Amino acid sequence: MMVLLHMTFSLLSYVAFLIAFLAGLLFLIQERQLKHKHMGVLFHRLPALRTLDRLNFIAIGMGFCLLSLGVVFGVWGARALLGDWWRWDPKETLTLALWGSYLVLWLVRLRATLRGRKVALLSVLGFTLVLFTFLGVSRWLPTWHAYL
Repeated sequence: MMVLLHMTFSLLSYVAFLIAFLAGLLFLIQERQLKHKHMGVLFHRLPALRTLDRLNFIAIGMGFCLLSLGVVFGVWGARALLGDWWRWDPKETLTLALWGSYLVLWLVRLRATLRGRKVALLSVLGFTLVLFTFLGVSRWLPTWHAYL
């Protein structure tokens, strides 16, 4: 049961981070069109920058909460299955780095220290870590989390 909860919450967090990535990417596209005063076909179909920024913030917060639950159930399940809380497996270590990265990004955005373009860029960059944690680790690093 713990493994199922771990996998479910982890995958749902990746979906939330995907939404944050897409909102950030659309923010950057629309901002660029506004900056260059070139309103393309996509411009009129996109939500306002404020809406994209808010969606990004909400998706980051939800993704962080879901990833936190995924980590908790993963640690709990590892203790039950393997007898250890943490093995410093590359997947575990990168997930911890991912968790910390999104925690910092969410807190910085929550305090309104960063907004708009910078948060959008960090969301896009952060998703590269999500992709590497989800897909890359299993291919290029020795891990017992090899499921793909």
